[in-house]
Amino acid sequence: MLKRLTYTLLSIVLLACSTEGSESTNSGTGNNGNNADTSDLVKDAERKPFYKFNPVSSLPTAEVMSEEQRLAFVNWGAELPTFTLTFPEGEYKRVIMEYTMGSFGSGPAEYDYTTMLFVRDKETGAMHEITRAMTPFGGIFDSAWQKHFYIDVTEFCALLQGDVEFAYFYGGFDNSENRAHSFTVRFMLYEGTPERELVGIVPLYDSFNNGNSGYRGWAYGVAGHDIESPERLGQRSVTIPEGVESMELRLSITGHGHDMGIFPDIEGYTPQNMAEFVENSYTFNINGITQKNTGRIFYSNADNYLQMGTYNYDRANWAPGNPANVQFWSIDMSAVQDGTFTIDIDLPRFESSFDAPNAEGVAQYIVMADLFLYR
Repeated sequence: MLKRLTYTLLSIVLLACSTEGSESTNSGTGNNGNNADTSDLVKDAERKPFYKFNPVSSLPTAEVMSEEQRLAFVNWGAELPTFTLTFPEGEYKRVIMEYTMGSFGSGPAEYDYTTMLFVRDKETGAMHEITRAMTPFGGIFDSAWQKHFYIDVTEFCALLQGDVEFAYFYGGFDNSENRAHSFTVRFMLYEGTPERELVGIVPLYDSFNNGNSGYRGWAYGVAGHDIESPERLGQRSVTIPEGVESMELRLSITGHGHDMGIFPDIEGYTPQNMAEFVENSYTFNINGITQKNTGRIFYSNADNYLQMGTYNYDRANWAPGNPANVQFWSIDMSAVQDGTFTIDIDLPRFESSFDAPNAEGVAQYIVMADLFLYR
């Protein structure tokens, strides 16, 4: 039975589900007996963002598959296209989603655009991004072209019960009557005893619904439009219910734009084509303390498959024709004091060459982050 707890700044929905992972050594919230270094509270969870082959060798207990979805641009402010899938009710140890990129008509469309897939929480109505993928430079592919990727989405399995609504977004303008990108999803559910139980999902950052760049992202370095402002990538205060034993942050941050601005704190360095083709990093601030571990916003395309265009150039956490490089971080339970903690994600100071946050080519990051709570 699902129950809802409402807190001062964030709502947490209590869910019954599990996800693969190691058991926590903490006994509950605000564990003052944990002597973790207060600048070492965030650790890489060492999870792969996606696989080229199914990482589970056994046959699934059940499968749920969508119809092919044609990708076309949705006007700003318009409702996103949706589809509904029916999942069997039950308890699952692991859920793998096969994400298939495909062709509509005589072949896929030309360019590498952002695609985002969301799943709706029936209790809150909130949409959570379940994957982000970039379309390929598709001009050399024909109507039979497909590419398959496998993504572990076990953390969402409490939402995958009964009739489930999905929505998707495509940021491109290159589809036509004859050629368009498409996608299909197939969920493979593996029944079994949970290794850890999902208590709730806390939405932390969402540039999709609060973007200022015109492309569902936050402009970077534009004067008067600070990406680190409270309504964007600023500090969040999180209330944690009793019984939570571990926390994992799911962060998807991809860089876009062709800005020729500067990093004023790095002497003599002028980045070329910020933020898509420039390596960047982010730091965590927990309870006012900067953490030792940092995140890298860059991704090697050295092993990308043959396409047209600049498919083999390294990019800011994504590759044309691939899912985005989602990153996972474990947050130590000793961060929680008296049932709460604060978290802030900080980027290096950057000064854009543009004056408007929605200028063509402005540096920007599309950011979606959820905090998953377990016991």
